[in-house]
Amino acid sequence: MEIEKLVENFNLKGKIISIEEKRTGNINNTYIVTVEHEKVIKKYIIQKINTTVFNEPYVLMQNIENVTNYYKNYLRINNEDVERGTLSVIKTKNNKNLLRTSNNEYYRMYNYIDNAVSYDKFDDANMFYNVGIAYGRFVKVLDNYPMDKLNETIPNFHNSKKRLSDFLKDIKNDPCDRVKDVLAEIVYIIQRSDELSIIVDLLDNKEIPYRVTHNDTKINNVLMDLNTNEAICVIDLDTVMPGSALYDFGDAIRSGAATAIEDDKNLDQVTIDMEYYKCFTEAYLNETKDILTPIEIKYLPMACRIITLELAMRFLNDYINGDTYFKCDYETHNLDRARNQLKLVSEMELKFDEMENIVRKYISNNEQQLKKTFN
Repeated sequence: MEIEKLVENFNLKGKIISIEEKRTGNINNTYIVTVEHEKVIKKYIIQKINTTVFNEPYVLMQNIENVTNYYKNYLRINNEDVERGTLSVIKTKNNKNLLRTSNNEYYRMYNYIDNAVSYDKFDDANMFYNVGIAYGRFVKVLDNYPMDKLNETIPNFHNSKKRLSDFLKDIKNDPCDRVKDVLAEIVYIIQRSDELSIIVDLLDNKEIPYRVTHNDTKINNVLMDLNTNEAICVIDLDTVMPGSALYDFGDAIRSGAATAIEDDKNLDQVTIDMEYYKCFTEAYLNETKDILTPIEIKYLPMACRIITLELAMRFLNDYINGDTYFKCDYETHNLDRARNQLKLVSEMELKFDEMENIVRKYISNNEQQLKKTFN
């Protein structure tokens, strides 16, 4: 079915002026729809959901619709901008949040937020501060969200204990005869295998709570105001599901405070920028320090190491299995990614005391919490 015909199934008022494909993102196909109604121009986003990654699109959209409605209600109560503060799901003409085609393709539509931009890279740590505000606020706003209404869209996504178990099995099977070439990397990960259990065990033992987590906290999943660079809203909500705030903090630092992209082969360039870490941590804790428990706050620095180690293990495991999951541009792409992330883990280990001291600094105005967290 042509994209124009698909758009006509959604509850839009006015005449379609244009439809342009937006060639960004690695998962879903995205188009920008421009509509004119009574001389007013409005834009919308229509996306084809990748059902290979998200094989239960109705469950996925139930999560997104419920979370965004909850978020809107918060914005409304606090007299904040409902239209720009979160995504809005546009229903079909038969009041569904998804359009299913005759050949079992699934499309959804959102409002388009004007005068906003997302970035893949920042040259200014203050911009990363604004990202920290956005992700911290996401946790705070959804603090009392009913967890029984939140579905798991990708089972065991951050279950690093299970991922480690799978990794060890695949090393034993060695399907592509590549294990002999990556023994040093395997040993490095196994030596830190206890760390991979920390967050999962804290959740299982109910020492930390399950929260609404984004699970893909890259900088480009925060829309920034085009004029002020202030954070407007968090986008790309496909991976929103139950998890730990530690996942989101750790992945934000892993991806946003690293000094090199994750497949940079020059490992001398790979470290963690402590100014970026400081800015994000300050902003995040300004929003969440009264929400997060002392144990969650204590493990924020360790979460950065755990999530980075987890991704390194996933890259290396995919290399061992013949590159079946991550898209690769050349034969050793996954291996280069794994080595890059392992170097980042090493750099975090070297700077770990400083990372902990920065967390201490930003909760230092609460002496009781400080004692609970680090004693």
